[in-house]
Amino acid sequence: MWIAKGTLLALWLFGFGTMAWLYFAVYSHLPGNSAVDIRVITALTIRDPLWWGALVVCLVLGYGIARSWSGPLLLWIALAVTGIIPAGFLALFLVLAYKLKHISQGNP
Repeated sequence: MWIAKGTLLALWLFGFGTMAWLYFAVYSHLPGNSAVDIRVITALTIRDPLWWGALVVCLVLGYGIARSWSGPLLLWIALAVTGIIPAGFLALFLVLAYKLKHISQGNP
C-alpha cells in the first residue's frame, strides 16, 4: 500500500511543481492577451533533463515519506482529489496539442 501512496504523493508533488515551474518561467513574464508556443512548454518540460530529474526526486521523496509515515486517511483522499487538477491540465494540454497537430496538417 505504501507504494501506491508514495506514487500518489510523488505525482501530486510533480504535477503542482510543474505548474509552478511553468508559471514562474513563462507565464509570469507575459503581458496580457499573449500566447505561448507549444515548443516553449515542451522545451521547459519533456526536453529538459532537470524536469526529468525533478520527477525522480519527487518519486524518491514520495516513496520515502509514504514508507516512513502512513498519514491519516483524510490526507490521502485530499491528495487524490486535488491531484485531479494537474491531471486535468495535462489532459487538456494533450488534447489541445493533438488538435493543433491536425489543424496544422490541414485536417479539420
